[in-house]
Amino acid sequence: MARAYITAIAAAVVLLAADAGLAAPATPAKAPFGCDARPGVTCFFKLFLGPRATRIVQLKSGMRVDIPGVHIGNDSYCRSANEPPVPKCEQIAINATYNH
Repeated sequence: MARAYITAIAAAVVLLAADAGLAAPATPAKAPFGCDARPGVTCFFKLFLGPRATRIVQLKSGMRVDIPGVHIGNDSYCRSANEPPVPKCEQIAINATYNH
């Protein structure tokens, strides 16, 4: 009987830790980015990677690339056309399907 209680408590702790984000961090992945702007326009993406790291990605119209080293769902980005995004911009969560 005591063994069943210990097993149940251990299972509850594991489930709660996973829900609280205490499980092992997700490994970085590649995320697809593309520039859907009209010809002659350059798309700028400012990637927010973690709490303090950023990266600027510049794509010509029609280009599509996979950006490595992002945590899908946790990291975010801003976008603008023909100039880098302003420091305070509306951030969009990076997804696994297509970011534009």
